[in-house]
Parts: sequence; structure tokens; C-alpha cells
Amino acid sequence: IVNANGSALTQKTEPKLCLIKPRITDMWLELSFPFMPMIRVPLAQSDHISTVAVTSMCQSKVCGDRIEGLDCGNEVADWLSEALYCPGLRLIRQIPDDRRKSKIKSKNNSNEHSIALSNQAQYLLVNTASVAWLTSRVSDWDELSQSNDDEHLRDVTDRFRGNFIVETSQPLEELHWQVLRIGAMKFVSEGPCVR
Repeated sequence: IVNANGSALTQKTEPKLCLIKPRITDMWLELSFPFMPMIRVPLAQSDHISTVAVTSMCQSKVCGDRIEGLDCGNEVADWLSEALYCPGLRLIRQIPDDRRKSKIKSKNNSNEHSIALSNQAQYLLVNTASVAWLTSRVSDWDELSQSNDDEHLRDVTDRFRGNFIVETSQPLEELHWQVLRIGAMKFVSEGPCVR
């Protein structure tokens, strides 16, 4: 999602983004938002999604790449603008032949892997044992907590906005993992996140 200036929205600058719930079906990306009707965007590229828009992903040192994306149309753009109370928003999809590369060196000393329209990596894994370890060392987080320990841990874990949340017996254990398998899927670690 980009604003009228072509800059990508992030949860850091637009916290309401977390209220947009995506669901992918065979043919559609479905977006829902509280008190708004769901909207569907076709996953297959079609004639009405053909305008190439050049936009800057974000204005930062981490992800200041110029990218080319396909605009997903006015209907979803209007829906996003209404949901987030921000005029001029557009949904941009990655073009199929995009070859954007990661700027970070992975554990295997190679940065030759492609990434989608994300800052540093395709996904973020968060270990609840590591979050508990961290919160025990940050006194401000304990002082702000109005909830029990489990709710507080879930709240702090959610702040990291991880794609995969795991629980291990030891904190920071995930720093030594090179591969995570979920069923038949294999996810390769590119190293720790700065988040």
C-alpha cells in the first residue's frame, strides 16, 4: 500500500494497517477491515491491472529502493483510503519479473536471494522465550503492564509483528537456527532482524 507520494505505508507510521485482515483463496486476495464490507482483488493479472506504476518503497536507508509495481485499481484504492482515512492510497502488486535483491548478507555470506516488497526479509520469526527474556530486562515494559503475565507476553510479542511465532525452552535459541521446517516447507534463516 502506497500513499499519494508513492511512499509505502508501514505499521510504524500507520498503526491501523494491522486491522486490515488479508485472506487468500484460490483466485482472490480478500481484505476485511472493521465496520467495512470485504473487498476482493483478483490474484491473476488482468487487463484492468496493467498500468505500471513506479514508486519508492519507502524513504529510509533500509529500503529506499525504486521499484516497479502494478496498480491494483481504483476500487481497492478507494476502499483502502476509506478504511485508513487517508486519501490517495493505492495497492501495488509486485511485477512477476522483479529481481529486487536483499541488501543484507545472509549467514552463508550471500545476498543473491530475491525478496518481495519487504524491507529486509520475506518473514520474521519471533520466539516467545526470547521475548520473555527481553521483557525481563526492560523495566518499562513491566511497569506498563496492566495484565497478567501471559497476556503481557502476548502483547509484547505482537509488537514485533512476526510472521511465525514459536515457543522454545531456551531464549535466543533461534539465533542458531539455519533452517525451519513447517510440514514440507523449508524456511532458511538470513540472520537476526534489527527490529
